Amino acid sequence: MKKIFSVFRLDLHSLTKNLIVFVVVIGITILPALYAWFNIAANWDPYSSTGGISFAVCMLDKGCKFKSMEINAGEKITDGLKANDKMGWEFVDDEDEAVQGVENGKYYAAVVIPEDFSENLLSITSGKFSQAKLQYFVNEKKNAIAPKITDKGISTIQESVDAAYVSTIAETIATTLNFTEEELEGEKEKIADKLTTALGNAKTDIKSFNDSVDLLITSLDSVSDLIKSNKDMIPTIRKSLANVGVVTGDIKGLISSTQSTAAQLTTVIDNLITSGDSYAQSISTQLDDAFSTVSTDANAVASKISKIEVINQSRIAVNNKLISIFNGIQTNLGIDCSKVISKLESSNEKQNAIIDKIDAICDTIKTKGEVPANAKAELDSLISDAESSVAAASSEFSSVKGEIDSALNNSFTKLDSVADFAQTVSGTTDQLDKTFDTAATTVDDLKGVLNNLKTYLNSLSDRIDKAVDKIDTAKNNETLENLIIPVIEDPKALGSFLSEPVSYDTNRVYPIENYGSAMTPFYSALALWVGGVVLVAVLNVDLTESDRKKLGKANPVQLFFGRYLMFLVISQIQAIIIALGDLFFLKIQCDNPLLFVITCMLSSLVYSLIIYSLTITFSVIGKALAVIILIMQVAGSGGTFPIEVLPGPFKAIAPFLPFKYGINALRETVAGVDVSSYLYNLGMLMLFIIPALLLGLLLRKPCIKIIAFFNEKIEESDLVI
Repeated sequence: MKKIFSVFRLDLHSLTKNLIVFVVVIGITILPALYAWFNIAANWDPYSSTGGISFAVCMLDKGCKFKSMEINAGEKITDGLKANDKMGWEFVDDEDEAVQGVENGKYYAAVVIPEDFSENLLSITSGKFSQAKLQYFVNEKKNAIAPKITDKGISTIQESVDAAYVSTIAETIATTLNFTEEELEGEKEKIADKLTTALGNAKTDIKSFNDSVDLLITSLDSVSDLIKSNKDMIPTIRKSLANVGVVTGDIKGLISSTQSTAAQLTTVIDNLITSGDSYAQSISTQLDDAFSTVSTDANAVASKISKIEVINQSRIAVNNKLISIFNGIQTNLGIDCSKVISKLESSNEKQNAIIDKIDAICDTIKTKGEVPANAKAELDSLISDAESSVAAASSEFSSVKGEIDSALNNSFTKLDSVADFAQTVSGTTDQLDKTFDTAATTVDDLKGVLNNLKTYLNSLSDRIDKAVDKIDTAKNNETLENLIIPVIEDPKALGSFLSEPVSYDTNRVYPIENYGSAMTPFYSALALWVGGVVLVAVLNVDLTESDRKKLGKANPVQLFFGRYLMFLVISQIQAIIIALGDLFFLKIQCDNPLLFVITCMLSSLVYSLIIYSLTITFSVIGKALAVIILIMQVAGSGGTFPIEVLPGPFKAIAPFLPFKYGINALRETVAGVDVSSYLYNLGMLMLFIIPALLLGLLLRKPCIKIIAFFNEKIEESDLVI
């Protein structure tokens, strides 16, 4: 123990006799606190300042008229937004101005309320349901977090729309009743008859809808036939694949039997690449067949060309497997196949382009009922591009084929993976069989649902009959007056109730006043670790030769703890400055200030000991490890995002990171102490002292010579400090 304090006295003497060193030490005690304070202050309450995020609103709604009422839901929405200061709403009159503002970064986001917005909202009154849509534009390039905030803004608008919609409908219904209390008292029977008539009309509408369900069930039968015709096309695809030797009874056995000649393997791969010609031929044949009916039946064209996508998908699957094989060749044989892979990826892009074009043509046919003028020419061009891409891949493969042949003569074990691949390709059409079987099952399930819906509609019709009976009974009591009179006297009250029938009370458990206080545990823990890294970067963890002579004979344990005392004292000063600055300079919310300071000091003890042990054992490598551990802890300790939402590797390492427990212990002192949780996290944090001591005291000795040699070579470079 005496030797340990002797080392500490030597360090104090060195510190006090040199003014520059003293100033540097003062600087490194304050620097971590500045890091914490600036970050906490910058994140103090960012969500209270979202009013500065520009969000354009273009209101084009022309409104609509229902009976004697003028209704403009767009104006209701914009009036509500003007009273909402949570976003920087900017109201513009031109849609192009709003969209261009988003594109050039003037606005973070924009929403356009179309001209027919109110008309579509009230389409329910005409029996023609047309969904009202808002156009939302967001610039995700401008900032990573801003889109999340603007998404909240569009949610606010949608909530306003929902409330405005229900309120408007309810007010409209209540207003159009247009009864006075005297009329209701005198003409109760007449009102009941009106309600009975309305229910009768509803029953008629249900019958019409029931008929529509019958028609839909009939249409599903047609879909079943379409699925069957797609299944029937699969043998054609199998035949195309068989023509180039892809689908065989036992490809794996074929390759195994020809292992004596490696050139045959590359021939198989070459055949797989050039099999695109057979795919293209199959596509062209079906395309010609489809467009042969263009003048008579546009829908038949759409039906036939949509089947082509199966062939494109099959070609993409072949290319993906080939890419996997070439990646394996690169990894295992060291042969550069990047150009072949690039051409195969380009081929996949061409195949996807064909699929997209087919989808676009089918959508146009469904919408307009006619085939686009240049549809076949465009598809032919895309198919030609796809063939060229395959040819380019084949050409690139030819340039590396010789290298692969040579390498494979010494690596026949790699043939199994190619054989497995060939079998996978041959099984592609079998998977298509299963896919179509699943689709057929889905259609059958949907038909079952529709049949259930018919049963429900019939039940609903029976309920309407019962409601009519009850209305007839209500003619002779006061129930009708009690229901109708409040509605006709205050239509807005009904609209307000229906637009928000349920409210909720928020009960905040361990409330935190602002975001800065919530982030204090993370940034304070981060600053403590940074302080430890700065210490080992500035101060020497080993004693100089002159200090060793002054000290006399001392064992490694005495030297370890003797020099660490200086690191401990400075790290504790850092912790106290950080904690007191958080409390009295930033004035963070803190449920238990004393416990907060103590937790910062204990955290600093653990962090500094880990960093010190890494450095004294591994020298420069230890400093680098301290930085790497810092990076891992920033991402995987749950300081910002909850651990539960992090990727799998970060979830796995989180329990082994001291930050997790240090941050959680500090959170207890900030928001409210749960004793069991606090003691658990503090106890887990203290356990990290054990591996730190084992690292610095036991592992150091066998590493001394290796690290000394490493340091010697570094010094010879005159480059690394």
